[in-house]
Amino acid sequence: MASIQVGFGQQHIATPCANLVAPVIPEAEVLSFVAAERHNFSFPEFPIFQAPAVNDIGFCNVTLSLRHTDADDTVYVNVWLPLKDWNGRYQATGGGGLAAGFGDPILAGQVGNGYAASTTDGGLTLDNTIDPQSGVWALNDDGTPNEALQLNLAWRSIHDMAVASKDLIKQFYGSDPNYSYWHGCSQGGRQGYAAAAKYPHDFDGILATAPAIDLPLMVPSDFWGPVVMRNSELPPSCVFEEYQKAIIAKCDPLDGATDGLISSHEVLETCEFDVDSLVGKEFSCGEGCVVPDPLTIKRRVPCSYVHDLTVTSGHADVVRKVLEGPRTADGKFLWYGVATGADFSVLAGVVLTEKRTREVAPFVVAENWIKYFALQDPSFDMSKMTHSEYEHGFDQSVNLLSPLWGNQQLDLSGFKQAGGKLLTWFGMADEFINPRGMLRYREGLEEKFGGADAVDEFQRLFFAPGVGHCTGGTGPNPVDPLSALVSWVEEGKAPDVLPASSTSEEGVEISRNLCRYPRTLVYKQGDINKASSFSCSEVGGEKSHDEL
Repeated sequence: MASIQVGFGQQHIATPCANLVAPVIPEAEVLSFVAAERHNFSFPEFPIFQAPAVNDIGFCNVTLSLRHTDADDTVYVNVWLPLKDWNGRYQATGGGGLAAGFGDPILAGQVGNGYAASTTDGGLTLDNTIDPQSGVWALNDDGTPNEALQLNLAWRSIHDMAVASKDLIKQFYGSDPNYSYWHGCSQGGRQGYAAAAKYPHDFDGILATAPAIDLPLMVPSDFWGPVVMRNSELPPSCVFEEYQKAIIAKCDPLDGATDGLISSHEVLETCEFDVDSLVGKEFSCGEGCVVPDPLTIKRRVPCSYVHDLTVTSGHADVVRKVLEGPRTADGKFLWYGVATGADFSVLAGVVLTEKRTREVAPFVVAENWIKYFALQDPSFDMSKMTHSEYEHGFDQSVNLLSPLWGNQQLDLSGFKQAGGKLLTWFGMADEFINPRGMLRYREGLEEKFGGADAVDEFQRLFFAPGVGHCTGGTGPNPVDPLSALVSWVEEGKAPDVLPASSTSEEGVEISRNLCRYPRTLVYKQGDINKASSFSCSEVGGEKSHDEL
């Protein structure tokens, strides 16, 4: 028999790739099954998932499709099994936006790191005919909710993938994986929490970055900015950029170090910026400098239009509303707005056309969530949505979708009892998801389980100053959080800090040791770009997130 060397000793390939057979998946029928070796496979770096570039890797590539017995769905699962240097571990990977998985880009780096890895489309591509980000899969042809596919993304496809993958791993290597992990960000992070809640024995460790929890509240809030801008004065993108710089300048020093980063979650919550303070300011406005791309890193291009501009009271009013977040007509809080110091370009995106006119660039996931999931009306023209229509859509999202997507589905009691470990880190400058929702959820965990120490036994939370959604931003990104999770699960070494680093546009190396919540970074002395100049300290006073 062929054999490969793994981190846990010599392992044998028990069944050649071509001889693998379809796994048995409860309450589902396998429709198709193909297994074939791939050699000399290369793929570029995938920053949003912290996946490195890989070159010339080899693996057994398994693709199967299944259909649930109670549904008319076609779900694809891809499993990649390293032909050599398997580390004895399995890693399931999540999706983002309205997609259950990312396919090849998300698998390549993980297999390159020695994991047997898998991804699934959850059936949301409608048999590989649509982009799941469109959201059209949420409805049946007759306009009724597609409950099977929504359940697939909510949590069912996670378990199907895990069952299929572990079966194939045992066939191929002749043994079960030593440890099983989940890795996802955003929607993939929420899937990780759902996996912990619904299938507490599927994964030993879960890395859930920037999880999109509170989905029925959070996602429609991401469409608040376009509604505000389309029903009032439309500021150019440079106005938002000017406000972001001013907010950071005001709030950054409050954590003890003027380093361009808001490092304290207390400051994140309490720093108040007077938007009217910029009214009348004149500055040089460059538009068309950034090409927004909601699912990857934004690309900077030469400014196509530079002109002098004065901030108006109308501009300030729009910025105020975007920062405050969605409100009812009578001012009732619905959810959080753009995070303090975060980039406005996703939730209040404005693009310059070739004719130098300005158009709102909404976040398509939020737009499609309201249209297909909440309103269930494919014909609704979202570009003409009024404030009252938005409020109705928000209410529909909360009332109709909370039973499946709400946080009441994320009870971690079983996961804690099973001995699982859940590691979350969150960019404090996340431009998609306000970190205050995560703080609110964490407070709920502490209330349920008896305090921070009790929660830290199975869930640990870290905030990354200046870091955007899943990756990027101006702050140092966690270097290898998956390894920190592996050490916690396999060696009992619970992470107290997460090493993080980045290189500024000027080529300066910036490092931090991110603090385990509720501690926060405090400047001691020395070079503000070095982790050694900071320590972790307890924050003062208790916070409340009971605005809802």
